[in-house]
Order: sequence, then structure tokens, then C-alpha cells
Amino acid sequence: MLFPARSVLSEARRLGVHRLLHSTHLYKNFPHILSDGALFPVRELVRLYGSSASRFLHDPRRYEKFAVGLDYINCSLSFPNCELLYHRSHADWKCEWIHFCLKLDLLNRVDTLFCPVSAASDFGKHLKEGLDGFRLMFADSVAGHARDGLPREVPTHPQAEILVRGPLDLSLMESVIVPDTDIALEIERLCERHGHPLHVEVLPQFFVWPKWLIKKG
Repeated sequence: MLFPARSVLSEARRLGVHRLLHSTHLYKNFPHILSDGALFPVRELVRLYGSSASRFLHDPRRYEKFAVGLDYINCSLSFPNCELLYHRSHADWKCEWIHFCLKLDLLNRVDTLFCPVSAASDFGKHLKEGLDGFRLMFADSVAGHARDGLPREVPTHPQAEILVRGPLDLSLMESVIVPDTDIALEIERLCERHGHPLHVEVLPQFFVWPKWLIKKG
């Protein structure tokens, strides 16, 4: 079921949003996603893999008091949540992570949830549905972060999240974004092996700190 034409998707396009992104670990997660043929939320991973599902979760404690997150895939808008990826990496996040670019019309699903800060903050109480929830992500000020100097299509807070109910079939992936041609070749090899051809984009700018997050002084 979708919202009418005047919707989240139309507002996103008005702001110049082109990408809905889900970041995943290249070595731990990507081969299993190809094998499963879908992006599974936590509840489904536990059903499929039991106690060993924890190896696919980068922050299992996130879900201890964040039950709504068990059924959703966490996403960022326009640019990856590089602060989160940096803190979850044990080495170089630029080499360990890739980004799925999802179909943007997932924003229009009635059960998609929007959060101006981290979705798990205060146990998920900031999550909202629909156009009003989406617009909160672009408020003039969010938890001490202002819109000054931000690109129009980037949410105000760097930890802003969108939750899309899973599972998400690989047909909902527009592309896989990678930092360099070597990783692109590895992705293509894995896709061919699992019989899931995916378009690969080499976009190194999605693997560096954006200028609006570089601290001055």
C-alpha cells in the first residue's frame, strides 16, 4: 500500500534526494545476503540462523530495548552514516563496508519509519510515519545539529535513520556502491557465483568524511 502522489517520495525528490542507502559489511554479510537472496531483518535472521545470527549483527545490544528494530532494515538518506561505520569497524571502514542503493519508492511504504536521530535513541520513541516524520529529519535544528552548510538533500543530524520493513528482496536494490575497482571486481565475482547480478557503482566519495562533518579547528 502506498501514500498518494503528494507523498514522502515527492518531497524527497523536491529536496534532490537520489539515494536510500543500507550499509553492510563486505566480508561478514554480503556473501550471506547473496546466498539468502534478500536483506533480512534481525527477527528473520534469528529464525533462520538461531544463536549464530549474532555474527551478522554489528551491534546486537541495539535491539535489547529497541524491539521495533527487529523487523526493519536500517537505512540512511543521501549519504552513508560514516560516523557509525567508523565506530563499528575494527580496521579501515572504507575497505570493510559497501552500500546497497535501494529503490527510492520504499520511502512511500506506509510502514516505513523516519527518525531525525538514531532510531534506537530513547528506545525508538522518536520514530514517526509518513510525510510529517520525513520532514522532521530536515528540521532547522535537531539535537544540537543545525542545517547551516548542509546539502539540501542531507538530513540535519548525521545519525538520522529510516527503517524499512524487511525482508527486502534483491530486486529492490538499484546498485551496490563500492570505493574502488578492486572491490567492484570482487562484488561482481560474488554476484556471479550466487546468480544474483547487481549493478556496481564505484563512488569513492561515499567512503570519505563529507566536508560538512569535518570538524573545524
